[in-house]
Amino acid sequence: MEIEKIRETSWKIQLKDQKENIEITSVEISGEVRIIKLALMNSDNSVRVKMNKDEFFNFLSLILAFKDVVIGEETLVLEEELDLTEDDQKEVEEQIANYKDNLFQMPSDSVEKDLENNDSDELNPEEWDPW
Repeated sequence: MEIEKIRETSWKIQLKDQKENIEITSVEISGEVRIIKLALMNSDNSVRVKMNKDEFFNFLSLILAFKDVVIGEETLVLEEELDLTEDDQKEVEEQIANYKDNLFQMPSDSVEKDLENNDSDELNPEEWDPW
């Protein structure tokens, strides 16, 4: 015998008009969401819709598509935030210069010499082979 645990989570969203609200309820049976209820209510009437998980996801995709049509797709980074004022740009340039000053610069001649020396030296397997 198996005991099914049922858990309901409800959100009640009050609209500006005090007499109207939207209620969304999720019914979870044995750890799996199986039913989603959507209710549109005012003081006189209510409309209730019951959906399974797949029907809810289809409904949600329609709502998101409608939002994109009406409002438009929003990007994660707004272009306005990317515009730097002259003061900001100078500050960023100063920070970059400070970072460059703190980096160790290796002369290019010594790098070329080291590479030339390494090319002539071959690895001796007796020096590194553990067997």
